[in-house]
Amino acid sequence: MKKLRDSIQYAGDFELKECTIITHQGAEVDLLPNLIGVNVYEDLMSSSINADISFTDTRDAISLLPIVGNEYVKLNIGTPDVTKKGKINFTKHPFVVYKILRKEDLQQGSSLTLKLTTKEIFFNLRRRVSQSYSGGYSQMVEKIFRDTNYLSSKKQLLLEETIGSHSLVIPNMRPFDAIRMIAQRSVSENSTSSFLFYETTRGYNFRTLESLYNVGPVFDYVVGEGADFQDEKSSKVNPMQQNLNQVEKNEFISNNDILTNTKKGIYASKSIVHDIYNKNYNVQTFSIKDEYDKKLDIESLGGGKGYPLFPIDSILDENDNKVSDYSDSRISLQSTSSDGNIFATSTYPNHRTPYGKSNPKESILNRFSKISLLHNGMKHMIQTTGNSGLEVGNIINLKIPKNQTGTSFFDEKLSGNYLILKLRHSFAFAGDKKHRIGMEVVKDSVKSKYPSNLPSSPVGKGETVLL
Repeated sequence: MKKLRDSIQYAGDFELKECTIITHQGAEVDLLPNLIGVNVYEDLMSSSINADISFTDTRDAISLLPIVGNEYVKLNIGTPDVTKKGKINFTKHPFVVYKILRKEDLQQGSSLTLKLTTKEIFFNLRRRVSQSYSGGYSQMVEKIFRDTNYLSSKKQLLLEETIGSHSLVIPNMRPFDAIRMIAQRSVSENSTSSFLFYETTRGYNFRTLESLYNVGPVFDYVVGEGADFQDEKSSKVNPMQQNLNQVEKNEFISNNDILTNTKKGIYASKSIVHDIYNKNYNVQTFSIKDEYDKKLDIESLGGGKGYPLFPIDSILDENDNKVSDYSDSRISLQSTSSDGNIFATSTYPNHRTPYGKSNPKESILNRFSKISLLHNGMKHMIQTTGNSGLEVGNIINLKIPKNQTGTSFFDEKLSGNYLILKLRHSFAFAGDKKHRIGMEVVKDSVKSKYPSNLPSSPVGKGETVLL
């Protein structure tokens, strides 16, 4: 195994330090000389990452090693250290082979593709959580994550604190499902409820969207043309280090499917909470206008000023209703046996937030809207030269030129901060031998306000005709 370089030679440069497979015989076989390609996949909505490696097979490795599944693969690959963002290193926590694909025959052999994932997904499928917990929701997540009877993970876990103390019975659920259920109930110390549980190449995360937005952009990208990469220690530009922030391909996927957004309750919704103990019910409503007023969107938390993706102040009917006034667009029903206010009975430090108050009735509608915007916000698919420091959950600053330049070269609404929703690291060992990234990025606000002066809709005259 060679030492990785500490400088980049060209945009898309990468180095592979290790790629070995540990077979059922206990032998470690070096796959590096025969590699064709490596892909690593991350998804903000997935609890595990996946990968695949392709290599030439001239010795019938499937039968001789053999490779039958459940083998371990150690992988250490990444951008040279000029980015100072880290490598994709799975030598201490190796991937697990879950599927073997044999490709077409070559002249002197064949090519194989091994599908890989992390061991936590296997524990998730093979084990169940059937246990009662008390305390903070974040504490429960950590216990399930570390417990040797459940996920038994030794990986890094970035854990955002939740408020309140609770009692919870998990009824024979898979560990990932249990954690996702807890995420739906959790409220952060900043009174936000958009908790996600996901894995990246650095480890696991249990945190809110707002905590991701608050970090701000970690990298700048320009569509259509590259810019110079400058070393942090000097203002000089190395010609071999240019175009690191160039977007090679850009596809605009979606921007405001109004029907879908209305149906999913992104603009407005209602929750009816039935108290089975006191035999009454309470109605909670959600308005996206109120939510934007809190300045918890990706542009506002990133240091700028954010506006809605849609002109929410336009009048839409003869009753002067706006898009955020139709709370009947989505109605959910919940049952409870109390008023939702739960207090800790133990003292600190047994509870991280003693006597913390939690009212899920006020946060569930907000969560519906926030999570739905990840799938129905302003979204792009982009391809760039590789940077192994990037991961899902990062914020990038994407600059998109206008078709016709005026006062500004870049489009003020399409450009701005974007959240990386999905990411694919692709390392090619043939052809141009480059590391490229395919990203699906999304945003929930724009930097420039849309006009909200929609005139009244023309109304014709009709009559009822009896047949």
